[in-house]
Amino acid sequence: MMNGYKKRGGNRNQKGSWVRSRGSDDLSGQDESSDSRESATSREPANALDERQERQPPDFKAGKLTSLTVQKGNPDRLSMFVDDVFLMGVRREVAYKYGFKKDLEVTVDFLQEVWRDEEGFRARDLAAKYLGTKSRTTKQIRDYLLGKFFDEEVVERTIDWLNGLGYLDDGQFARQWVENRTRFRPRGKSMLRWELQQKGIARADIEEALTTELEGDAEIQAAVQLLQKKVGHKSIDFTSAERKKLSNHLARRGFSGSVISEAMRRFRELANLDND
Repeated sequence: MMNGYKKRGGNRNQKGSWVRSRGSDDLSGQDESSDSRESATSREPANALDERQERQPPDFKAGKLTSLTVQKGNPDRLSMFVDDVFLMGVRREVAYKYGFKKDLEVTVDFLQEVWRDEEGFRARDLAAKYLGTKSRTTKQIRDYLLGKFFDEEVVERTIDWLNGLGYLDDGQFARQWVENRTRFRPRGKSMLRWELQQKGIARADIEEALTTELEGDAEIQAAVQLLQKKVGHKSIDFTSAERKKLSNHLARRGFSGSVISEAMRRFRELANLDND
């Protein structure tokens, strides 16, 4: 049993020790204003200023760990009091990892290490939520977390963690991007290459994706598909002006001159067959 923590009203942790629950007799002497500070540790930041402030560590001072209380509305987090003053909220797993117990002497270095672990968990949570909506590249994750004002070291550790779990794969992202573009919004290789570069994909991954997904005459077929969509069921005379208009339509979408020329030839053949 954690020294000084009564069983009544408590929640048992994984090691059989106890932390104080809200409303237990042990809290009768606590500063009631800690409620708002506790909830502030787990709330979502309202704006960029709040996020920047949330990334700033508390004013750490050496002392004794005098209390751990379960946060109101979030039983997986504990409020940490040093010398009877609220310091910060921590996850249960962090408390277990560092062997928190009543009257534990804590140094500034120790508290800073705990804070870094907390920041790491926070970054993982946000990154996982960000990934939950759709696939992302490594650059997108990095930019997102840096935009949340996480330290670069925390960001890189989070990216390593995601890579280790297989949640980030820039090569796979590039292949899926080219496949989806070709199927639903055809683009030429030059535009696809530019789009993937903007997302931070390495050149080798880009070229591998283009080679894999646009093998053979797939790019020409995509251009023909785009022409068919552009013209629809309208009749076309293939005058010089019409040919230039269609060629420019393909060029603006990243198709090369040779691809445009062959796509126009095939499209004209298909149009003649339809007319026949």
